[in-house]
Amino acid sequence: MKTIYTCLIIMSFTMLVANLYGQTNLIKGLVSDINDIPLAFANVSIVGTIDGTSSEDDGTFVLETSASGAAVLKVTLLGYEDYSIEIEVPQSEKFIIKLRPNAKVLSEVVVSASSFQLKGGVQGDVKNAVELVTVAGSDGDLYRAMAVLPGVQAAGSDGKLLVRGGESRESQTYIDGMHVLNPYSSMPENTAARGRYSPFLFDGISFQLGGYSSEYSQGLSSILPLSTKDESKFSKLGINILNVGAGAGGTKSWAGGSASFNLDYTNLGPYENLLYPSDRQTWLKPYSTLAAQNQLRFSLGENSVLKTYFAYDKTRFGRVTKNNFPTTERNLDFNEDNTYLNTTFHTKSKSGFDFFSGIALSMNDRKINSGLIANDRVKMKESELHLKVKGSKRFSNIYRLGIGAESMIRKYDFSYADTLSYGSDIYHSIDGVYASNDFILTSNLFLNVSSRLEYTSINKSWNILPRISLSYDYKGYTLLATYGKYQQLADKDYLLYNNRLGTEICEHYLFGIHHQSQNKIYRAEFYHKEYNNLVTGGNYNYRSSGNGFSNGIDLFFSDTRFLKHWQYTLAYSYNNSKRSYLEYTERVTPTYITQHNAAVTIKYDLFKYKTIWGITNRFASGRAYHDPNKEGTMNAETPLFNSLDFCVTYLAHKKVIVYASASNILNRSNVFGYNYSDEKNAQGKFDRVAVQSERNQFFVIGLFITLGGDKAYDPSTF
Repeated sequence: MKTIYTCLIIMSFTMLVANLYGQTNLIKGLVSDINDIPLAFANVSIVGTIDGTSSEDDGTFVLETSASGAAVLKVTLLGYEDYSIEIEVPQSEKFIIKLRPNAKVLSEVVVSASSFQLKGGVQGDVKNAVELVTVAGSDGDLYRAMAVLPGVQAAGSDGKLLVRGGESRESQTYIDGMHVLNPYSSMPENTAARGRYSPFLFDGISFQLGGYSSEYSQGLSSILPLSTKDESKFSKLGINILNVGAGAGGTKSWAGGSASFNLDYTNLGPYENLLYPSDRQTWLKPYSTLAAQNQLRFSLGENSVLKTYFAYDKTRFGRVTKNNFPTTERNLDFNEDNTYLNTTFHTKSKSGFDFFSGIALSMNDRKINSGLIANDRVKMKESELHLKVKGSKRFSNIYRLGIGAESMIRKYDFSYADTLSYGSDIYHSIDGVYASNDFILTSNLFLNVSSRLEYTSINKSWNILPRISLSYDYKGYTLLATYGKYQQLADKDYLLYNNRLGTEICEHYLFGIHHQSQNKIYRAEFYHKEYNNLVTGGNYNYRSSGNGFSNGIDLFFSDTRFLKHWQYTLAYSYNNSKRSYLEYTERVTPTYITQHNAAVTIKYDLFKYKTIWGITNRFASGRAYHDPNKEGTMNAETPLFNSLDFCVTYLAHKKVIVYASASNILNRSNVFGYNYSDEKNAQGKFDRVAVQSERNQFFVIGLFITLGGDKAYDPSTF
């Protein structure tokens, strides 16, 4: 831990000294509306950098930037259209910027409760990928950055998203509208997983915690749609060097298209040897990943785009792993290959008809030796082919129709060999059609009525999944009410032993109140979820007889102008959840539930010194667990969870950025549950071992460099 603190102090001091001698340029201007009335609190920034400011009460602004040469100045303000202009830096001219009101039209209205538009949307909770990853505790990871949002519970030892009382598998990820089968990287036991895809690859990030569109399938709790760029106008090349790896990437653009690539290599061997030398002998092969991404974009006319996205990563590690009850050791060897490929076509005709089609292939192949006991062999091969087509059209000023159809064709092969061998496979499809109707009933009253018809071949089940959502705007306040019915197949490892398991069902009832002023966001949402057909049983004997509920309240407040250069967010979630599942025949609080969750996030934008400092403090109540030494079921609770995280981002040069983060800087040993022995000890008690993260802390420091060209720093090579 001392090593972490020392590195942070040295780096912080170095950045401070370098800042004192950094060259900056000033950009001055005035922001007003079309009637020349000054506008306060408008966000003014240089695209692709951390340089930004906001307009004063009289509409004036002074922006300090280290950029030089060609750059893009962007101005945004709630209720007005975004304004962008290409400029040359330095610039002596004073800019006069007039913003136009953003009139609501039907094609822009989306009636959706429980949605956070993290990037690329009008809500602008996080404006760009740089700001997203500067959330302390994210360590540059997309999913960890979401841990500070209301409705997201403290993750377990595996680090995966837990939303509003649901398991991690109830949250689904989509890229450009196409499903991603395995969005998380594989990690050693009790080590937090990371998302496979960098936030910098995406132009739009929206996190939907409930009541989402009927377009999406097979997610009971949340949906994360990610959108890549439709075009990249600049050719660029970049490299990154981190304490845990390195990477490089770039984009070549031309008239009508572009091609992008990215390559990353991660190896935790040096990191582990430096900070945890006493554990060096436990690693037979250090954890390593090799990841590559490629995207081709083609503009086929004024409103038509064809995109192909490819991603591959290989993960390997080997280590001496201990079993506690009984105490044994095994030499675990893990190998994984994961591939994702999608191709999408999007066009909009002159008549206003919006058409989309796509195809995606996900493949995952794992080979594990000594996975459960010494010298056993496990092979798992999983694939999904996703086909999708959809269209929409506005027929009048008050009505818009959207329709779509899709098919997910899945295959899973599993084999296990020890003294005996076992193998099984499942092959099935999920087919669905949907229709969505959007109405503008009045200038401030919006209605969506939609439904999805879905067929799952493995259990020969048909289901109708309706959704209705109402939104009302009144004097700056938005009231939202939503009902939706969603379904998801049981986990593949249960379907192997009973392929007639019923489809799990969840009904959402949501009500929310939102208010957004020039620099503040207030949100309060109440929800109730009813579960049916949950998997129950054990010992390879499973059925669909479980049920349950989850209800709660989520509160969120954000102030981006608390003090000059300061911003903070407060998030609190209460969840009451019980379900009968697996071996629990009566409703109990699941082991992954944390009833109370809170997060405080603070950022200090020191633009004068080209630095962003971030601190996040997360709290959660304990998790329920079953103690066989006591009477009753789920009769105990773990200690409180707390993690204080820190990060700093420094623009050392217009093409160089330094990023560092440290999680759990107080080195708290959080407990996520307990494993108990099957047999009593000499005192008549069951021994136990706490389930904890393999490492209490994690430290990342990286250098990101843009090579060539006159464009200001852009951390995305895409």
